[in-house]
Amino acid sequence: MKVVIVGGGTAGWLAAATFLVSDVRRKSNGDSEKLDITVLESEDIPIIGAGEGSTGIFSSYLSKKLASLGISEMDFLYETDATLKLGIKFKDWKNLNHTYLSPIQPTNTTNMNIDMELLACHVYGKYWNSVPAGFLMDNGYSCYRTGKGLLPINAYHFDAHAVGKYFKKICLKHGVKNIKGTINQLNVNNETGFLNSVNIKESDEKIQADFWIDSSGFARILTNNMESGWTSYKESLPTNAAIPYLYPHDDNVLPETLAWAQPNGWMWQIPTQERYGCGYVYSDNFTTYDKALEELIKNTGRKIEPIRNLKFEAGRVNKFWNKNILSIGLASGFLEPLQATSIHSTIIQLDIFAYHHFNSDINKIDFNLSPKVYNDSIIKMWDDFRDLLQIHYMTEREDSEFWKYCKYELPKTEKVKYILEVCKKRAPSAWDFDVYHGAATWGVWCWTILGLDLVSKETCKDSLLHHSLIELSQKTVKDIETQSKIQSLSLLTNKDFLYKLKKKSL
Repeated sequence: MKVVIVGGGTAGWLAAATFLVSDVRRKSNGDSEKLDITVLESEDIPIIGAGEGSTGIFSSYLSKKLASLGISEMDFLYETDATLKLGIKFKDWKNLNHTYLSPIQPTNTTNMNIDMELLACHVYGKYWNSVPAGFLMDNGYSCYRTGKGLLPINAYHFDAHAVGKYFKKICLKHGVKNIKGTINQLNVNNETGFLNSVNIKESDEKIQADFWIDSSGFARILTNNMESGWTSYKESLPTNAAIPYLYPHDDNVLPETLAWAQPNGWMWQIPTQERYGCGYVYSDNFTTYDKALEELIKNTGRKIEPIRNLKFEAGRVNKFWNKNILSIGLASGFLEPLQATSIHSTIIQLDIFAYHHFNSDINKIDFNLSPKVYNDSIIKMWDDFRDLLQIHYMTEREDSEFWKYCKYELPKTEKVKYILEVCKKRAPSAWDFDVYHGAATWGVWCWTILGLDLVSKETCKDSLLHHSLIELSQKTVKDIETQSKIQSLSLLTNKDFLYKLKKKSL
């Protein structure tokens, strides 16, 4: 069976690695079918390259699913200009001069009917100290233990272009083919609607495949020509443009993404080993590119050389799996850079497809029922991510027309309406969210709900009292604080970790 992946960025080469691993596992179980994998790259597809963050699912995917390809976490860090990410610092979102932290991990009690550890730390201390990642963020530590490696509580910051090159090197070593060229024609079977082949502009070559992966980014080369449909989120998410740029740092960086609210959106700042990858995500309904750039320069005090002005419409395709084409990465949709949902959804989409629906014998793939089951599950994930991102804009700010719109006019999704109502009566919990592979559950929502004070400390204390947990909560906060301080004794500061990482001396 031949699989062609169109697009060679992070998503494309991650797809190749995923199919490689799934093929190795099938062969180890006696499957004799051969999987022929080709990545078709075009130089016409631009790369943004201004720094990207991941969720914890990425580090898990590296160390578990892709380890058989010879990938190790430390090699990945060494070769991709990556740094550790323990969470996100939100600056000026609730109102000006207010900061809150969103750690990468949930608490030990996150899946219970009441998240006692989180609420206890919120009422009697700092809520982010309820998890090790939060304590380490707040105190400038990495999660690297001298002589023992990383605690499994991190995600990554990296240059996405470097990550694509890293996976490319691994995949080529394991036999994945690589072709350079630009598609100028799709050849579809009129009877089945399946894509049979594509023509390459530079050589007039025709490339055939049994199954196709569209990872061509916003170009959506295959997806846009296969009637995959589109659902817009522009009524739910207020931003639609971004100004990415790069900025040097002095190595004294923290293991966190900075999300800094601005007059017409927010700015991301992601530390790689050599520089910050930054950008201003804004709404051109309330400002212009030139004015947004002026705001950015004024508020940061930096000389900024924009990479480009990126326009986007938040939304997703309706058919992620359409006939014999799977859309992943930006080709399947985009929300905005907040919470690293793009690379997270790419991994989940690949994982579910490759290990549940795909087979190296095309005759054993269910093209009748499986696409609907797959699409329904991925649609739910994307819609849930939309809701997660919208809750970040439920703030007290009204110092600009943009923030007034978010506060008073932005149409709330049904999930956001529900959570806001719950917060008036009790602290939300895991039972207010659906749980499935890749879901954004209470363990992700909680940091922003508490950080924006959408549920008050008084309400959280009432919830603890209702469950007779006040006395235990006070003891728990002291125990967590003690454990975190003891654990930090064996950890490098992030500054020392970055120094050793760049020297490759860990």
